[in-house]
Amino acid sequence: MTTHDAQHEATEAHLHEMRDTLSGTADGAIRDPDAQAAWDRSVAAHHALAALPGVTTDASEDIVIVLHPDFDTLDVLGPHYFLSSMMGARIHFATTGELTKPVRSASGIPLQPTTTLVDAPENPTVLLVPGGDTSVLLKDSAAITAIRELGARSNLVASVCTGAIALGAAGLLDGRRATSHWSVRHLLPGYGATAMDDRVVTDGNVLTAAGVTAGMDLALAIVGRLRGPDYARFLELGAEYAPQPPYGAGTPQAAGPTLTALARDFFAPVEQSLRSRRTHLGEL
Repeated sequence: MTTHDAQHEATEAHLHEMRDTLSGTADGAIRDPDAQAAWDRSVAAHHALAALPGVTTDASEDIVIVLHPDFDTLDVLGPHYFLSSMMGARIHFATTGELTKPVRSASGIPLQPTTTLVDAPENPTVLLVPGGDTSVLLKDSAAITAIRELGARSNLVASVCTGAIALGAAGLLDGRRATSHWSVRHLLPGYGATAMDDRVVTDGNVLTAAGVTAGMDLALAIVGRLRGPDYARFLELGAEYAPQPPYGAGTPQAAGPTLTALARDFFAPVEQSLRSRRTHLGEL
């Protein structure tokens, strides 16, 4: 089967599933002429997207997103939006705890895991570690070991926000350029990495994102790498992802020294917990 044939087959399977869902009829038939015309336009657009140079629609990636207690909600759900939009991709929410227990985020939203870190796909396409209260994760030696082992077998290793500290604790940032939330980015050299003041940093097969919202930029970079830049651009347009923050204070440089100093003091316990844990491990 040629690549073109495989892409066509994958697109047709996706369309068939959509048609069954949208039609509301037992035989999947669309009986309203206007609805049929709209459907025909969508079918043509699906095939046109698949035909764009460099675009892949017939992949079936295994994407493992780690869920640990007090993870940051947007660190998970922001990237999830774009990664789950890749036709055929399989998302696995891998808990560090028991499979039957929802994992509560730092903001109180519970997510139901679909697997455990131990039982996650053996060779993931992507392993993504979110931030949040990363000190909770660092205290879980079994989870850090599982992340180290999964990371070694993953095509791509990624983190959002303070999740980079967990990658570092697992030994996955040794000799790499990386970023993290601005309040803890300076800790990265102690974990074997070169700290970079960038929103997303790619070093080989390791991609790290700065704080929280940068996870969406990270996910789009991953989509572009796996499915082609035009696929990522298409998803970016579909999500109307064109941030215009109303106060323009999203970086220390933009916020200014007074507000940044206040925020740094506010986050001081987080920074200290990550610094002290690494010291406790005797790796600084």
